[in-house]
Amino acid sequence: MKTSLLDILACPDCGSPLKLSVFEEFSGGGNDVREGLLLCEGCSEIHPVIEGIPRFVPNVFLRHPDFAKKYPQVAGASDEGTRRAFLKAHGSTQERFGFEWMNYPGPLPEDREVFLAETQVPAGDWKGKRVLDAGCGMGRYSRVAHELGAETVALDLSHALERLSDLARSSGRLHLVQGNLLSPPFRDKVFDIVYSVGVIHHTPSAREAFRKISRLARSGGTLSVWVYGAAGKFSDFRTNPLRPGRAGLKPVIFWVWLTVKIREFLSDVLRLFTVRIPGKLLYLLCYPLAFLGAVPGIRYLTFSAHPLWRVRLQENFDWLTPPYQSHHSKEELGRWFEEEGCEVVKVLPHGFVPKPGILGRKK
Repeated sequence: MKTSLLDILACPDCGSPLKLSVFEEFSGGGNDVREGLLLCEGCSEIHPVIEGIPRFVPNVFLRHPDFAKKYPQVAGASDEGTRRAFLKAHGSTQERFGFEWMNYPGPLPEDREVFLAETQVPAGDWKGKRVLDAGCGMGRYSRVAHELGAETVALDLSHALERLSDLARSSGRLHLVQGNLLSPPFRDKVFDIVYSVGVIHHTPSAREAFRKISRLARSGGTLSVWVYGAAGKFSDFRTNPLRPGRAGLKPVIFWVWLTVKIREFLSDVLRLFTVRIPGKLLYLLCYPLAFLGAVPGIRYLTFSAHPLWRVRLQENFDWLTPPYQSHHSKEELGRWFEEEGCEVVKVLPHGFVPKPGILGRKK
């Protein structure tokens, strides 16, 4: 953890500044903390820095018991009631996505192109900006933002962001933070760009997660979010913007809408069971879906049509495993932007399956 990160960190519970106690630095110095403790100046809550990453999750010592043994002063970092409540609300999400992103075959050659298309922020607008990747997973898009010249803060609930550790230690422009989108450990209005690429619909409340991350963008800053789409009302669906090359869907848009409705129904039925299956067993059961995703006519009834089968495997697992999965229309997402004081600049075009995405500017 670079000590400069203290300028934007805040207690996730009360919003107060944090005071850093350094236990150990990485070799080479450079104000890069390997192990330490962050103490809230308001509520006195403490949060550890472990392997260079500030950790704002109450169950942190279940994964890092040696740290608590090594430094007895962290024994009261979170009480048993707090840990139990966190695990009940977020434990399965944290575990399953951690497993997924530690196995994801990336980074991939198309990451830059996909990132720029889905955030809708031009390549030239990233350099020199302070950026938050809200829900970074294993950090494939954090890498892209970093490569584009941004000072990038990668935030995720799971330990999968550790896949970025080597890059973060070699760069002064990449920071890793383990924390919760529903209680992000940052001061308000400190980022030039906040983006969340297909993440907030996996929280207990996508609307609340949107509210929390939107307040982190400065006035005049950029907010880019996309969420899983719902078929919704046909009158709304027929006005969804389509990507270039998908104009052929317009004459049959009713049948597209109906297919998406059927796909949603099949997904809901499947997920009644899959969210209760142990994660590693479900992963094995996703192999047939990965291969069906290459079959014309059938692939759109699976949950990934990516050309690489290993990516299809991960994306089917991604769809079926999370305990929380909400779906939204572009109209609903647009209302969220307006309610949080953001001007809608662009709406994301998509293909067969709706993907509501908006680029906004904070007023």
